[in-house]
Amino acid sequence: MTINKKISILMAGAVLSSCAGCSKTQKVESLPLTLLDTNMAPQDVELKWQKDYEALLNSFKNSEQYSESSMFDLTDITDDGTPELIISPSDDVSSQCIIYSMMGTVTENIANFGSYGQFDYLPAAGAIGYSYKGDGFVVGEYQTLQEGFFQQAVSFYNNSESASSGAVIKYQINTDDVTLAKYEEALQPYKEATAFVTGRKYTFGDDAIKYAIYYSESWGSVLRDEQKQAFRDRLSAVLENADLKDAAFEIVDLDLNGLPEMVVSTGILTDSQVRIFYFDTNDVKEIDCSCDTDGGIHYDMTSKVFYATDFYGEMKCWSMAGTDVSSFTPSESSMKCGRKHLLTKESIEKAFM
Repeated sequence: MTINKKISILMAGAVLSSCAGCSKTQKVESLPLTLLDTNMAPQDVELKWQKDYEALLNSFKNSEQYSESSMFDLTDITDDGTPELIISPSDDVSSQCIIYSMMGTVTENIANFGSYGQFDYLPAAGAIGYSYKGDGFVVGEYQTLQEGFFQQAVSFYNNSESASSGAVIKYQINTDDVTLAKYEEALQPYKEATAFVTGRKYTFGDDAIKYAIYYSESWGSVLRDEQKQAFRDRLSAVLENADLKDAAFEIVDLDLNGLPEMVVSTGILTDSQVRIFYFDTNDVKEIDCSCDTDGGIHYDMTSKVFYATDFYGEMKCWSMAGTDVSSFTPSESSMKCGRKHLLTKESIEKAFM
């Protein structure tokens, strides 16, 4: 909105100048850049995976696997600078994510993995994992990248919670019975690694697909160095809080004007604060709001409204685009936001390269 206003003002000035006549050459001086000026519009950023991923999403949406609970995500789980497309058919316990990756100029299905339509990504361990807790037992698996595809690194099972029912307790690694010590040793590298859940970020509405493909991964090219540094400084200041746990952040355009905001989730507890930083002409300002049950917020691209729903189903709504939130109802195009990157020094630098 601000960018459009600035363009209108400049155009009006040009018209007035032409009306004054051309008898005298005027020296035109460019206006100094402010924090509201970007390098380019997000939709003008071209990335090699965009068309392929968009086609895959539309194809899945028209397939028999698609349901009202289907969602998708874009996460760089191969750590090569290009996000993978993760399609979650449903949130059923048996639902595995379909994971696609760009290999050169070709899109490949590199894994079908997870449970409840999602899985854990462990950046430091270079692994993905999931576990399912049943009646008295736990079963799960971790996979690592091998020659471009995710392959099993370790599977596990234990029924220790069945002890009270008189069951014979078993600990298994890769289907082999092992001692508790060996079981814990095999899983230690993964259990100690920081993980976050991926797979179910975006709904399949047209506006959500458009935002994910043409906005969400473009900010590295859109933002100028001054803007990146301003966001880095704010994140570093948040990170210095010694009481902070499980914090995360994400760059999101909450009013779709081409100039993104930064959403910071300070934790995953119900009373965790969500802090939203946004650019003013020569400063970064902040607004605070409550969080969803996972510590983030939701954003509806069609209505340009962001909102949080608590454990009791009560929804609080906000808009940076001037939308009337009094009668807001979520559309079919929404996303979870605020927890794309873990809040660490390394992820801050990586997000604003």
